[in-house]
Amino acid sequence: MASALEAQDPRTGEALPLVPTTDASSVSQLVEKARAAQKAFQREGFAERRRRLERAARRLLERRAEGMAIVEAEIGKVHADALFTEALGPLDAVRGWVRVIEGAPAGTVSLNPLAFPRKSARIELLPRGVVGVLSPWNFPISGLYRSVIPALLTGNALVVKPSEYSPRSSRWFLETLAAELPENVLKIAYGGPEVGAALLESGIDACVFTGSSAVGARVEARAFELGIPCSAEMGGNDAAIVLEDADMERTVAGIVHWALQNAGQACGAIEVVYADSRVAADLAARLADACERLRPPVIVGGPGSLAPIALKKQLTLVEEHIRDAVERGARLLTGGTAEGQYMPPTVLADCTEEMRVVREETFGPVIPVVAVDGPADAIRRVNRGLYGLTASLWTRDIRRAENLADELDVGVVTINNHAFTGAIPDLPWSGRRSSGRGIANSAWSLLTFARPKAIAIDRNRGPEPFWVPFDDNLTELGETLSDLQLNRPGGALKLPVLLRRRMKTIKGFFGIK
Repeated sequence: MASALEAQDPRTGEALPLVPTTDASSVSQLVEKARAAQKAFQREGFAERRRRLERAARRLLERRAEGMAIVEAEIGKVHADALFTEALGPLDAVRGWVRVIEGAPAGTVSLNPLAFPRKSARIELLPRGVVGVLSPWNFPISGLYRSVIPALLTGNALVVKPSEYSPRSSRWFLETLAAELPENVLKIAYGGPEVGAALLESGIDACVFTGSSAVGARVEARAFELGIPCSAEMGGNDAAIVLEDADMERTVAGIVHWALQNAGQACGAIEVVYADSRVAADLAARLADACERLRPPVIVGGPGSLAPIALKKQLTLVEEHIRDAVERGARLLTGGTAEGQYMPPTVLADCTEEMRVVREETFGPVIPVVAVDGPADAIRRVNRGLYGLTASLWTRDIRRAENLADELDVGVVTINNHAFTGAIPDLPWSGRRSSGRGIANSAWSLLTFARPKAIAIDRNRGPEPFWVPFDDNLTELGETLSDLQLNRPGGALKLPVLLRRRMKTIKGFFGIK
């Protein structure tokens, strides 16, 4: 029996409207309806799908105040942050994905007319069919751009299971989008893990997952058993590596932003700072000073520079990480004590790899600073870490940073900034180790949503010279062609004679006049 998803505004504790859940047993019916609608949607063509999505994106922008109010109440985002990270992107995302798909390796293939006479070929990108999407709670709208938009543009139907922690925000986005699509092309399944598991088993043709490493690993394994493509992004513990020559003012500003944006509740947030020991103490002090100035008084339900921790269980984990670090010798420079579900910006100095706040994903507004013996030491620490999503290098020497970037075993490296590439459809967003093997964004991700199909046409009327029978005549032709590739003399003169003889042999064998 279906129940309902309950939630409270993390800013005030007030109850939010209930969201009825989908019976797990009925998820397959949603997939069947989506499948029945998919072929007609595919036949509409790319241009019409583009027009539909652009209309939807404009509608989302026009209604942004309505959508952002839902986001702010559901996960506590600060309005300005929600505006930039959730509201402003849909039209840019559609146009970006149009650019990516139009530049994908499809269309006519150039063939050597001597090796392949009177032949032509082309590549088509065909939709997978029905794509299942298991989406995250921390970016309940923009977290869907990477999968929903390219999946629809390539002609798929979709069944999306929003996170059970932010279904209201995702529903606003998905229902606004669906209003511009043919009926049943986009279906929504609400609920917890049991609904997600049912979606994976429902006969979908591909899967996109964003979430924890533990769940993502199970999703990847089951998708492999089912024989369906699966793109899984499973979090990160991103490092900022600060070299001794960094522009300290910009570096402090950049680290504070990327560590505290969305209260640190982002897979690409800066979770640990590896600073050259010559500047580590000064950097930590500067970070603490900036965080003190950023920290507003907590006004329940009011605006502020920092969002609350959206989930109570996540706040508990953040508090555990801070406590563990202090117990193991870290110095708490600022923050560390929650007010309701608000954790003030927190800076920890003298951190070590034994501390959970350094080793694990904290997912909160906490900045641990680790002193290292230069960039090579920092890179070794990053590369042996559990995650490998993104990392950033902060230095005035760009050439040096580019060389160091080659040594980092992560999916994305940013120099003198951090993580902004996640919003660029043209650039791949991927990870290593426990961050998952999926690829979001760029043409590299399209194989999740589309499969390439090669179509070759031969306009010759006669047989090919290399067809059976396999006799001495064919052997001599093959040896001559090999000599030609090696630029050995004589082959060019022999080849026309051998080809005529060979065609005469084949025609005689098959009785062709």
